[in-house]
Amino acid sequence: MLIDWFTVVAQAVNFLVLVWLLQHFLYKPILTAIDAREKKIAAALTTAAARQTEVQKARDELTGKLKSFDDERAAHLAQAKLEVQQERGRLLDAARREAADLIAEQRGTLRADATSIGEQMARLATAEVFSIAGKAFNELASADIEERLGSVLTQRLRQLSREAKAAFHAALEQSAMSAVVRSRVAMRDAEKATLSNAVNETFSADVHLEFKTVPAGDYGIDLSAGGQRLAWGIAEYIRELQDKAQSLMMQSPALAKPANPAAVATVAAPAVQARAL
Repeated sequence: MLIDWFTVVAQAVNFLVLVWLLQHFLYKPILTAIDAREKKIAAALTTAAARQTEVQKARDELTGKLKSFDDERAAHLAQAKLEVQQERGRLLDAARREAADLIAEQRGTLRADATSIGEQMARLATAEVFSIAGKAFNELASADIEERLGSVLTQRLRQLSREAKAAFHAALEQSAMSAVVRSRVAMRDAEKATLSNAVNETFSADVHLEFKTVPAGDYGIDLSAGGQRLAWGIAEYIRELQDKAQSLMMQSPALAKPANPAAVATVAAPAVQARAL
């Protein structure tokens, strides 16, 4: 078989032209498109990887924040629980102290009330005893005592101390050498004269005496002038006894300070009546 070299060459040229055409117009655009596609895919993959990294980072940060929040919440809850327990203990302690103080105050009040009642009963009993004693003395006083009132007051005048005598003399000068003699019963003229002479001798002056009878008074007699007073009577003895009893009660710690002023007024009433003009 003969080989047609012209045809062979022509076919070879055609093949080369076809290859060139394919490479130039078909393979190269395809390869370029493939390269571009690969680059695009690679860029997309890179972007996706970056985004995935960012997402993972954000996820890690969120997880860290949640963990931190949980830890912080647990710490706050523990602190709040501790503070609640401490506050509860403080309130319980305060309530116990207040209850103890209230109980102590109530006990003190009860003791004070008991002491006050005891004081009042003691003072009322003392006042009643002296009141009854005064009434008994007044009811048992005899006419012989009434007759000796002037002589007893005369004796009191002569027993005055120098200071008392000077004070009474000054009071007499302020009242223009006049004085008042008060007694429950009317004095006899002889008793009046004796008492007047005793006053004049005691103060070395001519003193005018005004005699008054006070039927409602206690058994006794008093001489007064310019605010000064010299007295004797059954009530005076009762008053002295009462003053001594009051002094003894004041020395007692339980009765040193009266809780009720009315009790003091009740005790002092007989003495005030004894001094009334």
